[in-house]
Amino acid sequence: MYLDFYKLHLKPFQISTDPKFLWLGEKHQEALAVLKYGILDNKGFLLLTGDVGTGKTTLLNALVDSLGDDVLVAMVADPGLAKMDFFNFVADSFGMNIRFKSKGEFLIYLKNFLINLNQQNKKALLIIDECQHLNQKLLEEVRLLSNIEKASTKLINIFFVGQSEFNNIILRPHNRAIRQRITINYNISSLSEAETGQYILFRLGIAGSEDTIFTPGAIHQVHQFSNGYPRLINIICDQALLTGFVKEKKHVDEKIVAECANELKIAHGKSIEESDATPEAQTEKKDDTPPGKKTLITWPLSLQMKTPIGIALIVVLIIWVGLITTFIFIRQPSDATNNSIGTQSLNEKTLSAKVAPVTPEKALDREYSDRDAHDRLMPPRAANEETAGKATDSQASISSNVPPVVDKPVGQPKVSGGTVEIERADASLTSKNPEDGENRSSLSFIRETYGKYPEIIFGFNSNNLDDSAYKLLGVISQYCLQNPETLIILRGYTDRSGVRAYNLKLSEFRAEMVKSYLVGKGVNAEAITTIAIGPDDEGPSGTKVPYDGKRRKVLIEIISPTG
Repeated sequence: MYLDFYKLHLKPFQISTDPKFLWLGEKHQEALAVLKYGILDNKGFLLLTGDVGTGKTTLLNALVDSLGDDVLVAMVADPGLAKMDFFNFVADSFGMNIRFKSKGEFLIYLKNFLINLNQQNKKALLIIDECQHLNQKLLEEVRLLSNIEKASTKLINIFFVGQSEFNNIILRPHNRAIRQRITINYNISSLSEAETGQYILFRLGIAGSEDTIFTPGAIHQVHQFSNGYPRLINIICDQALLTGFVKEKKHVDEKIVAECANELKIAHGKSIEESDATPEAQTEKKDDTPPGKKTLITWPLSLQMKTPIGIALIVVLIIWVGLITTFIFIRQPSDATNNSIGTQSLNEKTLSAKVAPVTPEKALDREYSDRDAHDRLMPPRAANEETAGKATDSQASISSNVPPVVDKPVGQPKVSGGTVEIERADASLTSKNPEDGENRSSLSFIRETYGKYPEIIFGFNSNNLDDSAYKLLGVISQYCLQNPETLIILRGYTDRSGVRAYNLKLSEFRAEMVKSYLVGKGVNAEAITTIAIGPDDEGPSGTKVPYDGKRRKVLIEIISPTG
């Protein structure tokens, strides 16, 4: 409608992903290079995330188009499938032309298929778009596909593409196995105001315009209303061109943009999820209605007190609610009695239990062998509240027979002299070691044992912590808990091989992983700073980290207020 008026050959702001209008800013070019490197270098699992409308699908299509014929691509656009449907969809995407009836048949054929591809010097890439919709069982099945490999190389690369909430999904404890296998994780952010202007002018130029059409003020307003999300930029600009055509304005100014945003119900500065201009907003819109004013059930208009059927349904609903309420009140006394009996029995068992004493050496070994602590990302405050809760419960259950314990935290029960004494299992961390006579969690002990700047060493392309790393982090976490004002700086390093952007991401990931472990042990997250050094030689306090020796590491700087 407005093409002739603005002398355009094509509509410049279509929402469809037309390759002619592909615009790659600096952050998009970096993402494309890093992800392509991960695929060609057989990195295994890759992850691309971003908010709704940031251009993930456009970038994904550009990535697939840039790959050569030696990469066979299978893309799953909707992962909300049953297990066998998912397997058959993958098989069809890889061109197997076979329908499988069992998981075993699929895995046997897939393994032979991948080995044959490898012998032809070809790679297999499985792309799962909208991965935030994967259910837990299917996510685990996808992880197990990566176990099909040769001793020297991966046989399949798996590429997750989805919205930012997928990062929260893989942080769950039961997803730690797949989280540790993701070697490249790239998040696309929204466009800056300068990038928004470049994006608009680029698309106008491709459409045939020799004029800017949008004034600088209009571009500023487009960025303010869209928050830099390309999809909203397209929607606002397309509406603005139509409005300018109706008003016979050769240039779109900020007033036209504001008017269009108002018509599209886009509030100033609202995120794309809260905007009514996109389909996602209609499905993901949050309910801000106060709890007391929410309607339990919305009836169809044809049934709202206008027909005998509607009245009958309401009567049945009232009777049903009454029966449930009566049933709940009848069960309450019985449940209270059962709970009272169960509590009394538990207290009696606690008092009569005989627990073997725990030596400091065993408590220390148990502390450091607890690998699951690495994946419990409990905030420090929650951890302290949990410990305090346990202490209160334990003291309440034995208060009748236990003499008061002064300045001693609650922990492992110990029987001594016919009375029950509560002693913390990890007391060995603050006790004197008979061999060295020094406090094992003191800063001097840490520096004498592990050096002024302790190091966590990683293997090649590995994100796993070994026993020595867990032991070191346990000592440091104990020191931080005893000295809450302590600050920790974690610097991640890599060697100089490969792409610099990838090395920086890998070093950042490793530093964040060490931080997650310390936070899980109760250290205040705000006291920990992570720095991705990557292949550079910058060290703490102006020092230089040499390139020879073990470079794949996280270096720990402990800043204590006491020195």
